[in-house]
Formats: sequence, C-alpha cells, structure tokens
Amino acid sequence: MHSDVLRLKELQEVDARIAALRAEIAALPKEVAAIEAKLAGSKARVEAAQAAIKTDDTARRKHESNIKDQQDKISKYRDQSLNVKTNQEYRALLTEIEHAEKEIARLEDSILEIMVAADTRKETLKQAEATLKAATAENEKEKEHARQQTAEDEKELAGLSEQRQQLRAGVGEDALRHYDRVLKLRGSALAPVHDNQMCGICRVILRPQVYQDVMKGEEIIHCDSCQRILYYVPPPPNEEALQEAGAKKKASSDATTDAAAQQSAEAEEVPTREAAAQ
Repeated sequence: MHSDVLRLKELQEVDARIAALRAEIAALPKEVAAIEAKLAGSKARVEAAQAAIKTDDTARRKHESNIKDQQDKISKYRDQSLNVKTNQEYRALLTEIEHAEKEIARLEDSILEIMVAADTRKETLKQAEATLKAATAENEKEKEHARQQTAEDEKELAGLSEQRQQLRAGVGEDALRHYDRVLKLRGSALAPVHDNQMCGICRVILRPQVYQDVMKGEEIIHCDSCQRILYYVPPPPNEEALQEAGAKKKASSDATTDAAAQQSAEAEEVPTREAAAQ
C-alpha cells in the first residue's frame, strides 16, 4: 500500500474520532440541561403538594370563620326571638336559625373532607420529597459524570489533534488536498476495495486495470464515481488454509523435536562406546 494512503487511512480514523468527540462535547450541555429539567419536575411536584396542603389549610380556616359567623347569627336570632311580638316574626327568626344551622352542617362536612384528604396530601408530599431527594443526588452524580466525561474527551481531543498534525505533515500536498476536499464533500475520503472489485462505499464496479492498480498499491488511485481514495483489503484466509498452515507448523515442530531427541541420544552413545573400547 502506498505510504500516503497508509497515513491517510490512519488520518481518516483520527478525524472520525475527533468529529465524534466534538459532537459528544457539544451534546453534554444539552444532557446537563435535560438532567436539570428532570430535577425541576421533581421540585414542581413537591411545590404542588405543598401548595395543595396550604390551599386546604386556607379553606379550612375560612370554613371555621364562616361557622363562627353563622353561630353568631344564631345567637343573635335567638336573642331577638325573645322580644318578638307576633308569631310571624317568631317563625321568620326560626327559619333564619334553621338556615344558619344547615350552613354550619355544610361547612363542617367540608372541613371533614379536608381533614380526610389531608392524610393523602401529606403522604403525597412525603413521597414527592423523597423522590426529590433521590433525584437531587442522582442529578449531582450525572452532572459530575458529564463534567468528567467532558474533561476526558477534551484531553483525548488534544492528543488526537497533535497526532492529526503529525499525520498530515507526512502526506504529500496533492494527496492531502484531495483528501480534505472529498472528506468535506462526502464525509469520508477513503474506501476499501475487496475481491468483488467494487468501491466499498459507493459500490461502483472498478475497471479491471484500476482494480489491478489498487491491488498493487504503488500509486494513489481514486474511485471514478465518488472520488474517494481506494485501498485494497486482501481476503482473510479460509478455514482450510488455516488448518493446513497449522498442520504444517505442527509437523515442523514435531520434526524439530525428533531431531533434537536423536542428537541427544547420539551424544549419549559416544561416551558409552569409548568406555567399551577402553
């Protein structure tokens, strides 16, 4: 593979990672905003529960005040009934007393309903406060994670930016200019070519001579369709080839072991023969 293509291939990987990191860094403030929004929802539920309890308390006090007013009316009407001179006036006062008593009964029922609902509202507030407490802790945890992630991304980005400059410095000017133009236009500037003789990105079939030139890797070849720089990717060895290579390696290893054993045995026989000759 041409040396410029090798560097451009690595450069494209670096540029892709840089783009991903920049997108991640740009998205982190939105994630923090979403975390804050989720916490705001928990706060709103607590505030709503507190407001409901406060509203009930206000209504209860108002009902109690109205009951006091009605009781005062009843007391006044009864005092007046002692001084009336006709049955018609007396019946009118009794009617007013009856209306006041009915109003007191209605107000007392309302107070009872508020008192019954108070337990439910208090439980709702308790649950909302517990949820808010947990959400606040999770909020801080998530924000801290976002801050750490941003710091890690920026650190990696700085290293990649330096690596990018080094890679670009090692590429020919014309090849680099072509790479930048196609990368900006297409989003990627290089494309693999496999044994199907097609551009691995735009899927256009290459002319036989172009395919042979890509396989040789002696010069920079562009796809006629998408203008990406092409590089050849040899096929992986098949299973049979791997098994055959393994068998050969094993046979070679066994032969070496046998030869070493034979040499060792012969070396042991020599002293034995010399001792016998003496």
